[in-house]
Amino acid sequence: MENTHQQQLELISEMINSAKKEFSDDSFIYLLWGWSVCITALAEFALMQTNFTHHYIVWLSMPVVAIIQVFFLSSRKKKEKVKSHVDQVLGYVWMAVGISIAAVLFGQGSLQNNTYPVLIFLYGIGTFISGGIMKLKPMMIGASCCWVIGFAAFFLPFEYQLLLLSLSVIVSYIIPGHMLKNRFRKNV
Repeated sequence: MENTHQQQLELISEMINSAKKEFSDDSFIYLLWGWSVCITALAEFALMQTNFTHHYIVWLSMPVVAIIQVFFLSSRKKKEKVKSHVDQVLGYVWMAVGISIAAVLFGQGSLQNNTYPVLIFLYGIGTFISGGIMKLKPMMIGASCCWVIGFAAFFLPFEYQLLLLSLSVIVSYIIPGHMLKNRFRKNV
């Protein structure tokens, strides 16, 4: 009986450590996308200030970021023994957000320079749900800030929406991503 009890404790400990590792891995994705979008939006804003005609070209770097994410997630998947319910739910949430972002980008011509406010709202939705699932209040607060920032962006010229886009990923991806990483380090 004692051996079974010890095995149960070891299994629980292993599951907790696995969850901590899972959250740490998630921080990489938030930081990757947060910094990528932030830097790219600021680069486009800077190019617009110089009257560069094809300022939007900087966004062609995003498929490279997506490829990095695919390699990261595929290597993580190879190491995983079991896919948790949390992994599955977060996967579905971000798949839905990603498809929505792709649809917005595809139809951006009909949005009349309101693409970025809509993207900011979508970032808010994904990070709010993820923050709730992971019980990370800073992510939920950052997501709430996205909704305020997204609303404000509707009233600004297109080029200044880029600055708000950068701000939105700072508060919803970058800051919570670093907090997620620090949370893991403290709990290891």
